[in-house]
Amino acid sequence: MKRRGFLNIAATGGVVTAAGCSGKNENTRNATDTSPTSSSSGDSETTNPDFVWAEQPLWKDERVRENLFAFAARHDLAVVIAKADAEDPSLLEPPLAAAARHGVEAWLNIGVLTRLTPTEFVTDTAKGHRHLDGLEAVAENYQKFFPDGRIILWQEAPVGGRWVESGKWTDAAVRNLETLGPDIFAAQKERVKRAAPSVATGIFVHFPYIVEGRNPETFATLTRGLKSRNALPDFTFTDFYRGWYAKDTGPGPANAAVRSLVTNAREMTEGRPVTFLGEAHTINPNYTPSRQAMWMDLRAALGAGAEGVGWYARTAYEETKQGFDPFVPNVGPAARDGPRTSTLTFARDRYQYAYAALRTQRAGRASGGDSASEERFDLWLAGTDFDFYDHRLSMRTRAGKWRFIGDFNGYVNGGYPHNGNDIDHVSVFRGLSRARFDRGGRFNLRIETDPASDGAQLQAVLAMPADVDTYLPESAAIKLYGEQPHLHEFSSGHKRVDARLTAGESRRIGVALVEPKRPLDALVFPNHRAQRERLQALESRVEFEPRDIFDLWVLVDGNDTDRLDGLSIVGDAGRQSLDEASTAVSTANKGAVFYGIERTHLRRRDGSTTVEVNGGMGAVTGVYAMPYAGTVAFRPAAEAISLIEADPASARTFSIAFQE
Repeated sequence: MKRRGFLNIAATGGVVTAAGCSGKNENTRNATDTSPTSSSSGDSETTNPDFVWAEQPLWKDERVRENLFAFAARHDLAVVIAKADAEDPSLLEPPLAAAARHGVEAWLNIGVLTRLTPTEFVTDTAKGHRHLDGLEAVAENYQKFFPDGRIILWQEAPVGGRWVESGKWTDAAVRNLETLGPDIFAAQKERVKRAAPSVATGIFVHFPYIVEGRNPETFATLTRGLKSRNALPDFTFTDFYRGWYAKDTGPGPANAAVRSLVTNAREMTEGRPVTFLGEAHTINPNYTPSRQAMWMDLRAALGAGAEGVGWYARTAYEETKQGFDPFVPNVGPAARDGPRTSTLTFARDRYQYAYAALRTQRAGRASGGDSASEERFDLWLAGTDFDFYDHRLSMRTRAGKWRFIGDFNGYVNGGYPHNGNDIDHVSVFRGLSRARFDRGGRFNLRIETDPASDGAQLQAVLAMPADVDTYLPESAAIKLYGEQPHLHEFSSGHKRVDARLTAGESRRIGVALVEPKRPLDALVFPNHRAQRERLQALESRVEFEPRDIFDLWVLVDGNDTDRLDGLSIVGDAGRQSLDEASTAVSTANKGAVFYGIERTHLRRRDGSTTVEVNGGMGAVTGVYAMPYAGTVAFRPAAEAISLIEADPASARTFSIAFQE
């Protein structure tokens, strides 16, 4: 197994070092199919601190767990196994053993007070010791698997746990966090260190007690108490679900909150690392993020110095009712409960998009740019009657071993507008490494169908270039497969199969890898290639920073877009033609989008931000200065206009400034 180089930082209080997964477990099941996996073909050390978060439903169900852990292994992600009040080591044995088998670094989220209050912890010796003894037993068992791993104590304190007798989130709970929290965390950390000396111990406090503009003095008070006890955490785990801010105040305050969350957490712990859990799910106000919102989280968190990033997979289905341009919204009669329902299985494309964006950002493409298709590919399996997790997919590695990739169909059964029509399917496994699976110019698949399956028809297998700029949810892949007769010309490999996947049987398929005859951009954005090329050139500049530019969405009265030619943007620095000020433009009936304009056009000498457009002989009915979307969240003018018409209030909220 490859080791991770986490926490190799010099903190003010000393050097804290942890370098992960070296634990092995001999009780492997079907070892040839789930042998240790990593995203690299070599044996060199990795330093990727990104992760997936796994609540109990995601690690207790064996099939869901295997799929999530295989995904994490393919992309070199740690897995956070959340069991808030774990005191029995045997409960965590299955997921820890599975993580070790997959070659995945597992972290634990434990230490939440659920059976006693903070007052009882510090005053009732028997109850306090019982909790600490259980915590130590769990840590001791954990370090047998991952002696250099991570344990996260608490969960959104003081929201998670019984910080007051009632368990409610109250002012009294906050006071207990500030006054009793230092003693509790110091005692917990000491027990973890005694059982697992090389395991890093982190803290998880609710974001309003860290970010500027809310109550950051709570975390400051807490960490001062920890410092006085020589018990500062080795790292801080944070989460922030931007929809709670963005739905009312727009993206600017949400971005600022992310930056202050990471910055304050790091500074208040004297430079120790911070990890960030972002929103890829639908939150309680029924708000679903857009592709652009997830990119904003990435840029803000990593730009502020977050060490690692992950995305939350919620285990409750909330129907989408809010959100500006929500990506893969939760709509339709989808399965709403059950042990296998989560963002991972009812919004699979959104969850995987978030991690595709993270991979792209880690590769140094801050807003898109050159394709990474020569390194990775997306595997499309096209057919009919794919039922949930009925077919087990493995691929042979360059070393000759079969590696479990995942089960398909990946969407839990239910009526989804983004999951075909319950008959036609294209199941997509994303970001597969060519270095790992390219065996002499071809790759090999093995599909094993469940004995209880009703069977299915596999029509074709395609290897499509993996590029977040042209990311297609499965619904779009299904549509293209049914309508585009020359789809194989855009692929890196194609095999027509037309075979029945019969219950209890196994089938092997070989596919030759080739160079695509046509770029995927021409398939996804056939009418906007010139605009996207100009934006790619903009994004390739060394000084490029998305926060410094914006897109301008313009609505006109009727379908007369000819009058757009005379438009100018006016600022304190003067007037400039929009054609000259913008990098590219897309027009459609009722309006246009001018992409890539410098934000200096919006700034006023008095410090305000406004947008003013003149010209057009009175044709303009609305102007919206929007955060720069770039190639990764590109919207043609027709889409932008539809968004404004469908939800003008959200368009105003999402804008930097608007004029109507």
